[in-house]
Amino acid sequence: MLAVEATKASRAFEIGKASGLFYVPKVVNFDAKEQVLEFERLSDLATLLDLAIRKDQRLPGLLKRAGQALAVVHEKLVLPEEMKCELPPEWMDSPDEDVFVHGDFACINVCFHEPSGALVILDWSAAPLVGRTPTFGSRYFDILWFVNCLFGGVPNKRVLSWDAEGMADAFLKGYAKEASPEKLNRLQDYLPKICRLQRKNIRYLLGRQRSPVRAAASLFAQALMYPRLYMFLRKYKYSEDVIR
Repeated sequence: MLAVEATKASRAFEIGKASGLFYVPKVVNFDAKEQVLEFERLSDLATLLDLAIRKDQRLPGLLKRAGQALAVVHEKLVLPEEMKCELPPEWMDSPDEDVFVHGDFACINVCFHEPSGALVILDWSAAPLVGRTPTFGSRYFDILWFVNCLFGGVPNKRVLSWDAEGMADAFLKGYAKEASPEKLNRLQDYLPKICRLQRKNIRYLLGRQRSPVRAAASLFAQALMYPRLYMFLRKYKYSEDVIR
C-alpha cells in the first residue's frame, strides 16, 4: 500500500506541475522494508471544508479548480499494471471508461496553501470504506465521493445555511470544463450507489463518535442533508452553457 501511494503521489506531483492546476507534496523518503513513507511538510494549509465553514470568498473558484484538477488526474494518471487494483464491482465502468482514481478525493484532502495560492491534493490511498487498496475504476467514484463529502461535511450548527448545492455545482462545472460535459452524463446511473455508500459512511462516522449527544446531532444533520444530496444529483443536467 505504501509503494502504491508513493507512486501515485509522485506521478500526481508531475501531473500537477505540468497542468498548473494543483500541487502534491513531494515524497521525501520511502523505505518499503521499514514501512516508512514521508512527504514534504507544508504549513499554512486550510482544507476546502475549513474555507466553507468560514464562508471564504475564494471557495467557489477553488472548488471549480478542484473539479478541473480531478479531470486532469483522471486523464493523465497511469500506474504500472501490477498496481492496478479494481474498485468494488458496482464502481467499475466499461473498460474504455475506467480510469486510475485518487480514491479518497474529499474536501478534507483538497486544501488551499495560503502562501502560494496553490490547490494542494493530499492522501493518495483509497478511502477506508473501499479498503484503502483500489486504484482503478469508474471516474464517478471520485466525482461523487467529493460531492457526497460536500453534503456530508456540514457542521451540525450550519445545516440550514450550508450551501452544499452551490459548492457541488462549482466543482462539477470545473470537471465538465476540463473533461467535457459528456463525461458527467451518467451521474444519475450512479445515484443509488453513492447513496448506499453515504449511508455506510454515516454509520462509520457515527461509530467513531464517543459522545452520544454529538452522535445524535450528527445523525440529525445527516438526516437533513441526505435528501438534499439525492435531489441535487437527480435533477442536475449538463450542457455547454452550464460550464461557461
